[in-house]
Amino acid sequence: MPEPLRLQGISASAGYAEGPLFDLDQTVGSYVGKETADDEKAALEAAIGIATGRLTAMIGMAEGDAADILEFQIAMLQDDALSSPAFAAIRTGLPADTAWRQALNAEIAGYDASEQDYFRARAADIRDIRDQVLRALSEVGNVEPPAGAILYGEDIAPTRFLETDWSCGGGIALKAGSTASHVAMLARSRGVPMVVGLGDSPAHLAALALLDAEHGGIVLSPSKAQIAAFRQSSSSFRARRDRAGTFLARPAVTKAGT
Repeated sequence: MPEPLRLQGISASAGYAEGPLFDLDQTVGSYVGKETADDEKAALEAAIGIATGRLTAMIGMAEGDAADILEFQIAMLQDDALSSPAFAAIRTGLPADTAWRQALNAEIAGYDASEQDYFRARAADIRDIRDQVLRALSEVGNVEPPAGAILYGEDIAPTRFLETDWSCGGGIALKAGSTASHVAMLARSRGVPMVVGLGDSPAHLAALALLDAEHGGIVLSPSKAQIAAFRQSSSSFRARRDRAGTFLARPAVTKAGT
């Protein structure tokens, strides 16, 4: 049995989650190249249309910040300035997937190089746009995590967060990520535990993990004693949160009784 291992990061949304790890970085499917540049161009245009349609459908079920994020992504996909480098690369002989990936990676690098957290955090949105079109090109969908899983990987796409059913618990543990990202904002608003900045991980991930997003850490392959202590801390956190919620729901009253 593997030894317990604790990784320390930064809390992006306080809370606790106990469950199996789900690998966000797994790859599925591959693109089959077309015979001509015109066919590659048509394939990319169709994939952008599919991704845009999917986002438009999601807006119908979203509201507030979630809807704003989706509208931002649609606007980016409809911006010729984003896609024109990819179409130019296709004319030089590159397949649609390589052309799109190179064009979006260049855009992502610009955001990553910013000295401002806000702009660096937007890189996750561009990665999301990139990957949605690549999935449409390869004609595959997301692999769904099991209920209550802790989603673990380099970063998480906003649409992955919005498509996940959080009603059965679960959380997010990221090797990189940002507390200023759109997903961190969504996680805080919905009470989903999230930790970022965990760094590199072991080659083989544990089947069970304990996510302590109150203190910004995760325990892989926990011992029985660690599980018991974790559950006690989780219960205490929920009790404090529930008490705070009770007071927040009451009308404010001054010392004079008004």
